[in-house]
Amino acid sequence: MSSELTVLVCGIGEDASAVARGLFGEGYAVALHKCASPLTLRRRMSFADAWYDGYAVLDGVEARRADVASEFMLGLQSRAFIPLLRGQLADVIERWPWHVIIAAREDKEDDVGSFLNLAEFTIGLGSSFSPGVDCDVAIATHGPDPGAILRAGDGWPKEWPETQHSVVSAPVSGQFRADMPIGALATQGAPIGYIGETPIPAPLGGRIVGIARREQAVAEGAPIAEIAENVTARVAGVSRRSQLVARAASFAIELENEGIKPFSFEDWG
Repeated sequence: MSSELTVLVCGIGEDASAVARGLFGEGYAVALHKCASPLTLRRRMSFADAWYDGYAVLDGVEARRADVASEFMLGLQSRAFIPLLRGQLADVIERWPWHVIIAAREDKEDDVGSFLNLAEFTIGLGSSFSPGVDCDVAIATHGPDPGAILRAGDGWPKEWPETQHSVVSAPVSGQFRADMPIGALATQGAPIGYIGETPIPAPLGGRIVGIARREQAVAEGAPIAEIAENVTARVAGVSRRSQLVARAASFAIELENEGIKPFSFEDWG
């Protein structure tokens, strides 16, 4: 039944991208949505650059910006790529009879309230969601059991961020000029880029697993880079943790799909 179900994934960061890619590979008609420019640092582990560049590839799957209706329909029907929609969420939801909506609150502007009842089945990624309140089920993304599926009344397992990683924040507002690419080795105290004339020193030595786009405007306090102490840390592709999240999303949909009415492209319009 996967080929008959349409899924909208709201978000374009690491976990949302992994979920979209996983469902796409299983034959679902999948689209991504992101209204505002993403703040994603781990850009090689997500589809985030598609928002700016028009396309991005994650482990062999392409996401392509669909600013016109024909491009959206081409991606949804052909399954050749995942269309990325950038309009207001309300307009995107009204555009198509989505069976499933999966949401990740990645940036401050992503908190648009409850997704419950916006589709036949809704999934929230991460502990900012409350199953039964703003989504049907939620999936743990960090902590001891990433991929755990929670329903109304279930308690959240304790989540914690990855250890031995350091997030670098912008000391001032301005245009960030990255001097080092993702995957490069940073030296403690040496600049990884500049905001105007202000150097941004690396707080520790290690591998740059994520960094803001070159010439990106940033606000004071915004995250602009992430450095891992482990110089062999993964910097591209879908991580094992995100794979577990993606598999959980697929499993949750499978558990519910008997009650979801199939959709036919031939009957649309």
